[in-house]
Amino acid sequence: MFALGISVTRALRRVVLSSSKLKMTLQNGSDTSARSTADQNNNLRWDLTPEEIRHQTQRLIQRIKQAYDSVGSVDIGKVCFENTLQVIADAKADYAASRHVLDFPQYVSPCKEVRLASTEADKRLSDFDVEVSMRVDVFQRLTALQEKQSGDLLPESERFLRRLIKLGKRNGLHLSKDIQEEIKSISKQISELSIDFNQNLNEENTMLLFSQQELVGLAESYVNGLEETEDGRYKVTLAYPHYFPLMKRCHVPETRRKMEMAFHSRCKDVNTAILEQLIELRARLAKLLGFSSHANYVLEMTMAKNSENVAQFLDELYKRLRPVGEQERHYLLSLKRADCERRGLEFDGQLHAWDMPYYMNQVVTEGLLNIYQDLLGLRFQQMEDAHVWHDSVKLYSVLDSVTGEEIGQFYLDLHPRRMSRHYKDGSPIPDDLLDKLIASRVANTGLMNLRQIVLSKADQTLHTKDRADTAAEFAKHSKDILGIPATPGTNMTASFSHLAGGYDGQYYSYLWSEVYSMDIFFSRFKKEGILNPKVGREYRRVLLEAGGSVDGVDMLKTFLGREPCQDAFFQCKGLTQTFTEQNSQ
Repeated sequence: MFALGISVTRALRRVVLSSSKLKMTLQNGSDTSARSTADQNNNLRWDLTPEEIRHQTQRLIQRIKQAYDSVGSVDIGKVCFENTLQVIADAKADYAASRHVLDFPQYVSPCKEVRLASTEADKRLSDFDVEVSMRVDVFQRLTALQEKQSGDLLPESERFLRRLIKLGKRNGLHLSKDIQEEIKSISKQISELSIDFNQNLNEENTMLLFSQQELVGLAESYVNGLEETEDGRYKVTLAYPHYFPLMKRCHVPETRRKMEMAFHSRCKDVNTAILEQLIELRARLAKLLGFSSHANYVLEMTMAKNSENVAQFLDELYKRLRPVGEQERHYLLSLKRADCERRGLEFDGQLHAWDMPYYMNQVVTEGLLNIYQDLLGLRFQQMEDAHVWHDSVKLYSVLDSVTGEEIGQFYLDLHPRRMSRHYKDGSPIPDDLLDKLIASRVANTGLMNLRQIVLSKADQTLHTKDRADTAAEFAKHSKDILGIPATPGTNMTASFSHLAGGYDGQYYSYLWSEVYSMDIFFSRFKKEGILNPKVGREYRRVLLEAGGSVDGVDMLKTFLGREPCQDAFFQCKGLTQTFTEQNSQ
């Protein structure tokens, strides 16, 4: 399911981009669209049969190959915008608009035959991607166009041309024929292994059996939704809707331990072998292309540029987050001690991977209660052995914080309703209370963000080496950074689909993008009005409409009116008291 999440997100991004007529404004403002598929209506089909998927895949390959053949056959001396760059732009738009209906069903179709046909289409198209990327004849025409007509092109066309030539060199098209053949062979292996890695996760169907006593703490609706066996036990899968609610709410540590171990052992044997082979192949490919590591190869085309900058970025975040994470770990351990005493369980003095979601969930609940205690001058005291409608519900006595007088009692369900307006007069939540509610979302911020650093560091480490023991690398970073040991016998990276789904060497970008999005929000939207249409239109024009026609950092500088910084990110995480906006005057 983890693979499904990232793969579906990636595929849906293609859907969004291509279902609304793809366009590329090039020379003379001409509008290139996916001519064979784009019209004014949405003609996407999600009910293709396996045979239709195979047939449309073949047609798409033939159509795009013809376009590239036409470019490759142009007389070098007669290359021009219309017979090279325009043709490639049209072909790329066509390909993007057509491919997703063929490779997307593997993630969502309930029919196994359709999923298999879609996976096979993905493999064929990925092989075709490699073939197209290694077209020396097309590369030669593009370089000839650059020498001949570069100064006559519009900025967007010039940038597109430079990028195509850059990508050609990153595929080794300027190197010897022997090296090109080796690059092509390795690239195809990487593509096929990556698809196999994610297919294994998509088809994973591990199921655990638990008695009702082993599921204490879970809502009745959760248990009723499980399939029951003849002997009265319940089938629990590792799918997100089963896994995460159980890990957050089940009171039985052994149940959580079994689930966590199974979850991080998904496809362990087969995918560990695939991932470690991928790491070796990627490292070999990077060396052939003149890069010291795969991480440096992929990062060359990003804002970060190289692994040293990523390491500096992550290290700075770690330095700020480590003290907070240590405090949160100590607090979680105190919650565990109290919980064990209350339930008559042995306290082992340690936090395990299966403890984290459970006690972090308690922190969020307690944080919200503390807001109301501070705001209203109250003290909440949990009532022991209370008569409730479910054992996950708690009863609290409400005491005046000064006199100690009991004012009343309330029940706390783990599925509370959201409060958005006053129940009597409909007035909005007061700003000070709203700020406190918003601030409560930084509960566990240290540990949650340290885990992102663990994953980012593991990704970077694996892709700056020629080979690696993936389980050992993840375990080392989890212990060193998060302070929580990986469960022995597991290998989280075997189900870390980002490493085989296009984020290899780039997982850090989740934190990286959050830093800049917070800078954008606090510096412009919060300052000038969250729903300010002037800011919204400027955001649309500068950042969204520009797309790939401008470097990301240049877009940011234009919109912010300065260099981007990390201050807003740390404020959002509750790591600073105030946020001083640069150039605020």
